[in-house]
Amino acid sequence: MSKNFRPFLGFSLLLTCISPVFGQSSPVVNAESNPTITVRIHDYVHVPPETLARAEEVTSKILREAGVDVVWLDCNIAVPVEKRQPACARPLGPLDFVLNLVDQVQLMSPKLREIAIGLAMVPPDGSEGYLAYLSTRQVADVAHEYSESLETVLGLGAAHELGHLLLGENAHTPSGLMKARWGTDEWKEWSRGNLHYAPEQAGRIQSNLRMRKEKASHSTIATQIDNAAQTAH
Repeated sequence: MSKNFRPFLGFSLLLTCISPVFGQSSPVVNAESNPTITVRIHDYVHVPPETLARAEEVTSKILREAGVDVVWLDCNIAVPVEKRQPACARPLGPLDFVLNLVDQVQLMSPKLREIAIGLAMVPPDGSEGYLAYLSTRQVADVAHEYSESLETVLGLGAAHELGHLLLGENAHTPSGLMKARWGTDEWKEWSRGNLHYAPEQAGRIQSNLRMRKEKASHSTIATQIDNAAQTAH
Protein backbone atom coordinates (compact mmCIF):
# COMPACT_ATOMS: atom_id res chain seq x y z
CA MET A 1 0.00 0.00 0.00
CA SER A 2 1.36 3.36 -0.95
CA LYS A 3 2.78 5.44 1.89
CA ASN A 4 1.53 8.55 0.15
CA PHE A 5 -1.97 7.95 1.44
CA ARG A 6 -3.05 9.50 4.71
CA PRO A 7 -5.20 7.74 7.33
CA PHE A 8 -8.09 9.47 9.09
CA LEU A 9 -10.48 9.17 12.04
CA GLY A 10 -9.64 8.41 15.62
CA PHE A 11 -12.54 7.96 18.05
CA SER A 12 -11.84 9.55 21.43
CA LEU A 13 -12.35 7.41 24.51
CA LEU A 14 -14.32 10.33 26.02
CA LEU A 15 -17.62 9.27 24.47
CA THR A 16 -20.92 9.29 26.34
CA CYS A 17 -23.70 6.73 26.44
CA ILE A 18 -26.47 8.25 24.34
CA SER A 19 -28.86 6.22 22.22
CA PRO A 20 -29.50 7.55 18.70
CA VAL A 21 -32.78 9.31 17.99
CA PHE A 22 -33.19 10.48 14.42
CA GLY A 23 -34.34 14.08 14.19
CA GLN A 24 -35.20 16.39 11.37
CA SER A 25 -32.51 18.26 9.46
CA SER A 26 -32.78 20.35 6.35
CA PRO A 27 -31.82 18.56 3.14
CA VAL A 28 -29.26 20.39 1.09
CA VAL A 29 -30.77 19.81 -2.31
CA ASN A 30 -33.94 18.44 -3.85
CA ALA A 31 -33.86 14.64 -3.59
CA GLU A 32 -34.80 14.38 -7.27
CA SER A 33 -31.44 15.85 -8.24
CA ASN A 34 -29.36 13.76 -5.87
CA PRO A 35 -26.32 12.05 -7.38
CA THR A 36 -26.03 8.36 -6.53
CA ILE A 37 -22.83 6.73 -5.35
CA THR A 38 -22.21 3.00 -5.08
CA VAL A 39 -20.37 1.55 -2.10
CA ARG A 40 -19.01 -1.98 -2.35
CA ILE A 41 -18.72 -3.70 1.01
CA HIS A 42 -15.90 -6.19 1.43
CA ASP A 43 -16.59 -7.86 4.77
CA TYR A 44 -13.53 -9.74 6.00
CA VAL A 45 -14.86 -10.26 9.53
CA HIS A 46 -18.39 -11.62 8.98
CA VAL A 47 -20.57 -8.84 10.38
CA PRO A 48 -24.13 -10.16 10.86
CA PRO A 49 -26.25 -9.17 7.82
CA GLU A 50 -28.91 -7.47 9.94
CA THR A 51 -26.29 -5.39 11.76
CA LEU A 52 -24.68 -4.37 8.50
CA ALA A 53 -28.05 -3.45 7.00
CA ARG A 54 -28.90 -1.18 9.94
CA ALA A 55 -25.45 0.43 9.79
CA GLU A 56 -26.00 1.14 6.11
CA GLU A 57 -29.29 2.83 7.00
CA VAL A 58 -27.45 5.15 9.42
CA THR A 59 -24.89 6.07 6.77
CA SER A 60 -27.48 6.41 4.01
CA LYS A 61 -29.52 8.87 6.08
CA ILE A 62 -26.51 11.10 6.70
CA LEU A 63 -25.51 11.03 3.03
CA ARG A 64 -29.08 11.71 1.94
CA GLU A 65 -29.13 14.82 4.13
CA ALA A 66 -26.06 15.97 2.17
CA GLY A 67 -27.90 15.43 -1.11
CA VAL A 68 -26.33 12.08 -1.99
CA ASP A 69 -28.09 8.74 -2.49
CA VAL A 70 -26.17 5.52 -2.01
CA VAL A 71 -26.47 1.99 -3.37
CA TRP A 72 -24.82 -0.69 -1.23
CA LEU A 73 -23.30 -3.79 -2.81
CA ASP A 74 -22.41 -6.86 -0.76
CA CYS A 75 -19.18 -7.98 -2.41
CA ASN A 76 -18.14 -10.35 0.36
CA ILE A 77 -15.09 -12.33 -0.78
CA ALA A 78 -16.33 -15.33 1.24
CA VAL A 79 -19.23 -15.65 -1.20
CA PRO A 80 -18.42 -17.61 -4.40
CA VAL A 81 -17.95 -15.32 -7.39
CA GLU A 82 -20.92 -16.78 -9.23
CA LYS A 83 -23.20 -15.95 -6.28
CA ARG A 84 -22.08 -12.36 -5.77
CA GLN A 85 -23.98 -9.41 -7.14
CA PRO A 86 -22.95 -9.01 -10.81
CA ALA A 87 -22.09 -5.34 -10.23
CA CYS A 88 -19.25 -6.42 -7.92
CA ALA A 89 -17.29 -7.67 -10.92
CA ARG A 90 -17.55 -4.44 -12.90
CA PRO A 91 -14.62 -2.00 -13.01
CA LEU A 92 -14.97 0.86 -10.57
CA GLY A 93 -16.70 3.90 -12.00
CA PRO A 94 -16.22 7.55 -11.00
CA LEU A 95 -18.95 7.35 -8.33
CA ASP A 96 -17.96 3.93 -6.98
CA PHE A 97 -16.28 3.41 -3.61
CA VAL A 98 -14.99 0.42 -1.64
CA LEU A 99 -15.41 -0.02 2.12
CA ASN A 100 -13.40 -2.83 3.67
CA LEU A 101 -14.51 -4.16 7.05
CA VAL A 102 -11.44 -5.57 8.81
CA ASP A 103 -10.40 -6.62 12.30
CA GLN A 104 -7.79 -3.89 12.86
CA VAL A 105 -6.94 -0.88 10.71
CA GLN A 106 -3.66 -0.41 12.56
CA LEU A 107 -2.21 -3.15 10.35
CA MET A 108 -2.74 -0.80 7.38
CA SER A 109 -0.59 2.02 8.73
CA PRO A 110 1.85 2.27 11.66
CA LYS A 111 0.78 5.92 12.12
CA LEU A 112 -2.68 4.98 13.33
CA ARG A 113 -3.41 5.17 17.03
CA GLU A 114 -4.90 2.21 18.85
CA ILE A 115 -8.23 4.00 19.24
CA ALA A 116 -8.64 4.69 15.51
CA ILE A 117 -11.59 2.83 14.06
CA GLY A 118 -11.04 3.67 10.40
CA LEU A 119 -8.99 5.20 7.66
CA ALA A 120 -9.65 6.59 4.21
CA MET A 121 -7.05 6.36 1.47
CA VAL A 122 -6.97 9.97 0.27
CA PRO A 123 -4.10 10.75 -2.14
CA PRO A 124 -2.23 13.89 -1.05
CA ASP A 125 -1.73 14.96 -4.67
CA GLY A 126 -5.38 15.92 -5.03
CA SER A 127 -6.40 12.89 -7.08
CA GLU A 128 -9.54 10.99 -6.19
CA GLY A 129 -9.69 8.36 -3.47
CA TYR A 130 -12.13 5.48 -3.46
CA LEU A 131 -10.97 3.09 -0.71
CA ALA A 132 -11.70 3.11 3.04
CA TYR A 133 -11.35 0.72 5.97
CA LEU A 134 -13.22 0.25 9.24
CA SER A 135 -12.02 -1.77 12.22
CA THR A 136 -14.92 -3.81 13.57
CA ARG A 137 -12.88 -4.67 16.67
CA GLN A 138 -12.55 -1.02 17.63
CA VAL A 139 -16.15 -0.35 16.61
CA ALA A 140 -17.28 -3.12 18.98
CA ASP A 141 -15.07 -1.79 21.79
CA VAL A 142 -16.51 1.73 21.46
CA ALA A 143 -20.08 0.41 21.21
CA HIS A 144 -19.64 -1.75 24.31
CA GLU A 145 -17.79 0.84 26.38
CA TYR A 146 -20.37 3.55 25.79
CA SER A 147 -23.55 1.46 25.44
CA GLU A 148 -24.07 2.42 21.82
CA SER A 149 -25.30 -0.10 19.28
CA LEU A 150 -22.77 -1.70 16.97
CA GLU A 151 -24.69 -0.53 13.90
CA THR A 152 -24.68 3.08 15.15
CA VAL A 153 -20.91 3.26 15.58
CA LEU A 154 -20.32 1.32 12.37
CA GLY A 155 -22.70 3.53 10.39
CA LEU A 156 -21.26 6.77 11.72
CA GLY A 157 -17.72 5.55 11.12
CA ALA A 158 -18.63 4.68 7.53
CA ALA A 159 -20.16 8.13 7.01
CA HIS A 160 -16.99 9.75 8.35
CA GLU A 161 -14.62 7.73 6.17
CA LEU A 162 -16.76 8.11 3.06
CA GLY A 163 -16.79 11.81 3.89
CA HIS A 164 -13.02 11.88 3.50
CA LEU A 165 -13.26 10.21 0.10
CA LEU A 166 -16.02 12.55 -1.03
CA LEU A 167 -14.39 15.71 0.31
CA GLY A 168 -10.72 15.01 -0.34
CA GLU A 169 -7.93 16.65 1.64
CA ASN A 170 -8.58 18.85 4.69
CA ALA A 171 -11.97 17.35 5.49
CA HIS A 172 -11.78 17.51 9.28
CA THR A 173 -13.88 20.09 11.12
CA PRO A 174 -13.71 21.50 14.67
CA SER A 175 -16.99 19.77 15.53
CA GLY A 176 -19.63 17.48 14.08
CA LEU A 177 -19.46 14.36 11.97
CA MET A 178 -16.09 15.18 10.42
CA LYS A 179 -14.34 16.02 13.68
CA ALA A 180 -11.12 14.00 13.98
CA ARG A 181 -11.65 12.98 17.60
CA TRP A 182 -15.20 12.58 18.87
CA GLY A 183 -16.26 13.49 22.37
CA THR A 184 -19.34 14.20 24.47
CA ASP A 185 -20.63 16.98 22.22
CA GLU A 186 -20.70 14.76 19.12
CA TRP A 187 -22.70 12.02 20.83
CA LYS A 188 -25.16 14.60 22.16
CA GLU A 189 -25.60 15.94 18.64
CA TRP A 190 -26.18 12.39 17.40
CA SER A 191 -28.86 11.82 20.04
CA ARG A 192 -30.64 14.96 18.81
CA GLY A 193 -30.41 13.91 15.18
CA ASN A 194 -28.03 16.77 14.39
CA LEU A 195 -24.87 14.91 13.47
CA HIS A 196 -24.25 15.39 9.75
CA TYR A 197 -21.94 17.02 7.23
CA ALA A 198 -21.70 20.79 7.58
CA PRO A 199 -23.68 22.68 4.88
CA GLU A 200 -20.53 23.89 3.16
CA GLN A 201 -19.22 20.31 3.13
CA ALA A 202 -22.45 19.06 1.58
CA GLY A 203 -22.00 21.61 -1.20
CA ARG A 204 -18.38 20.55 -1.64
CA ILE A 205 -19.41 16.91 -1.85
CA GLN A 206 -21.94 17.76 -4.56
CA SER A 207 -19.34 19.70 -6.51
CA ASN A 208 -16.71 16.97 -6.19
CA LEU A 209 -19.13 14.30 -7.40
CA ARG A 210 -20.01 16.41 -10.43
CA MET A 211 -16.31 16.81 -11.21
CA ARG A 212 -15.71 13.08 -10.84
CA LYS A 213 -18.51 12.38 -13.31
CA GLU A 214 -17.37 15.05 -15.76
CA LYS A 215 -13.78 13.81 -15.72
CA ALA A 216 -14.95 10.28 -16.46
CA SER A 217 -17.19 11.54 -19.27
CA HIS A 218 -14.37 13.55 -20.86
CA SER A 219 -12.04 10.57 -20.55
CA THR A 220 -14.60 8.32 -22.27
CA ILE A 221 -15.09 10.80 -25.10
CA ALA A 222 -11.32 11.15 -25.56
CA THR A 223 -10.94 7.37 -25.72
CA GLN A 224 -13.71 7.10 -28.31
CA ILE A 225 -12.06 9.83 -30.43
CA ASP A 226 -8.69 8.05 -30.21
CA ASN A 227 -10.25 4.74 -31.18
CA ALA A 228 -12.06 6.35 -34.10
CA ALA A 229 -8.83 7.98 -35.27
CA GLN A 230 -6.95 4.69 -35.13
CA THR A 231 -9.73 2.95 -37.05
CA ALA A 232 -9.62 5.65 -39.72
CA HIS A 233 -5.94 5.01 -40.27
